[in-house]
Amino acid sequence: MEMPSLLNQRAEEILTFIESYRAEYGWARVVELAREKFVENEAQPAQQALGDLLLQARTLALVQGQLDDDRHALHSGRLNHEQDISIGHHYEMLRQEACTYNHQLRGFIESHRDSVDRYDLTRWLATASGGRHAWAESEITGAVSEIALHAALMGLPELVDLRYGSLGEDLHGYDFVATWQGRLLTVDAKTGYFHPLTEEKHGHEHLEIHVPRDVVQGFRLTRSGLDDLRRDVRGALRFKVGVEPHASHKHYAFKPIVATA
Repeated sequence: MEMPSLLNQRAEEILTFIESYRAEYGWARVVELAREKFVENEAQPAQQALGDLLLQARTLALVQGQLDDDRHALHSGRLNHEQDISIGHHYEMLRQEACTYNHQLRGFIESHRDSVDRYDLTRWLATASGGRHAWAESEITGAVSEIALHAALMGLPELVDLRYGSLGEDLHGYDFVATWQGRLLTVDAKTGYFHPLTEEKHGHEHLEIHVPRDVVQGFRLTRSGLDDLRRDVRGALRFKVGVEPHASHKHYAFKPIVATA
């Protein structure tokens, strides 16, 4: 079994390297040197993956800031047609970078959650990003919410051929893809506070499921959290049975069923 101390030690080595040489070389050069040392010449996949995540952290935190700025501009109503197209293209390009990183982070957590503490991983990402702790917390919360919902969906026999969405599907808002009652179903994990939504999206069935933060302790889904998520998904699917199949882009708010037992 992989020893937790190996990944902890590697993270501290990377952060110490960055701190030791940042003033002399600057962020860009020190990250380049660290990548050569800790990623390109690393034979152990787990340590290589951790190094890659940490050395991308600052860039991805800046990307998230640019995404927020672009989103604000696109919704401001102050852009002319050319600006709207230009910023829109820039926004989609940045989204792809952010989405790719999310997939990497989610995969790392799924593979190594027995070897890494959530607090430590948050601290490492925050330090590697230049002190952007809120960004690190948000990234990990998003990845963990997808892992939690995936565990809940896997326990539903009515969903066939369940899988994570590809990068392209994720960019369309599909965290998961499955077949339900012979039809394509996509599901999106949400960390905001709202009731589950059902809709027809791009010609197929779609669910948006809220994943409360307290359903996960560290990197582990609680039994009650697992039951609650499955209940919400099943409730939303039952609600869908009564929705007209071709009611495109209509949203329906669903009030989660509360167990009486």
